[in-house]
Amino acid sequence: MALGLVAFILYLWFFVGFEGLFLLLSRLDVYQYSLFLLLAIGALIAGVVFDSLIWYSLLETLSVSVKFRKLLLYNWIGNVVELILPSATIGGEVIRIALSQKDIQNDTGIAAATVLGSRIISTFVYSGGLIVGFLLLLFTQKLPLYLVTPIILVISGTAAVLACVFLIAFKETAADKIVTIIMWVARRLIKDPSKQQSFREKISQSLFSFSGVFKTFKKHPRYLIKPFIYAVISWMFSLTVYLMIFYALDFSAISLINLATVYCIVTTVETLTAGIPIGAVEVTMINLFVLYGVPVAVAGAATTIVRLLTFWFQIIVGYPLVEWMGTKSLLKINIKDGSPKVEELKEPQ
Repeated sequence: MALGLVAFILYLWFFVGFEGLFLLLSRLDVYQYSLFLLLAIGALIAGVVFDSLIWYSLLETLSVSVKFRKLLLYNWIGNVVELILPSATIGGEVIRIALSQKDIQNDTGIAAATVLGSRIISTFVYSGGLIVGFLLLLFTQKLPLYLVTPIILVISGTAAVLACVFLIAFKETAADKIVTIIMWVARRLIKDPSKQQSFREKISQSLFSFSGVFKTFKKHPRYLIKPFIYAVISWMFSLTVYLMIFYALDFSAISLINLATVYCIVTTVETLTAGIPIGAVEVTMINLFVLYGVPVAVAGAATTIVRLLTFWFQIIVGYPLVEWMGTKSLLKINIKDGSPKVEELKEPQ
């Protein structure tokens, strides 16, 4: 992160120029800038809220009751993990599943199915925007090769992951094969036959619940209408962040379609460069804005502010939440009968 930040600053210095950035900022109306920046922050938070509502809605259709504010908390923490760990979106999903399973009757299968279901719905909405934006850019602009390759990789990778998830969810023999593979490894780590059997039962139950959730949604596709609406609204709020920042910089010459294209491609680059979260995304964003006729100083300023909100703001807000959740899950010492007793704290209500 530190190296990437230095690389981005050097890029601004040599290719954008701090002089132009400072001149642009000095001419801005402070009231207008502050107003639209606050609207951008509001849109960012609203995007996370509606993204969490996808997950909440899926659980609600399964008659699983979890307080929305807890899911919002878990979702934000998952976003922080995705931003700072080189694991693409996998780390975030694992954290969401781990945090929520206690609230979902300790059923890892339901937790995993609803978390992945939420991601799949968001991916369908995002991928639709990506493909449309990519085709528009491909036929209207001279698209650099370094952008074509990652987009094709993301589309192919997304299709492969979805195929694997649906295979596990809907093909009976696939779950049995996964249990067999897991138990082959477990038998080499767990020597006690009774523990092996208990572990096998837990894995089988989780996969059964996972498959059951997807079969429920397949049987009742109307249950997915509300989550899809939430996903579209979340996507629109995420795009609004970009729009508000351009308004804050008193620049409105870029069209909403072009802005959506930049947003989708930049999100793709961010996914592929999860191990190097700072630097590659910003350079790509500036070049795309310039490709659409945005002055380089405006492109540099807009990119800097966008990343301050979408990356650093989420971490600054989310890191204390991560620390708080860690503190809440620690063991506390209670003094009873003159001797210390250790008991586990409850999850935040």
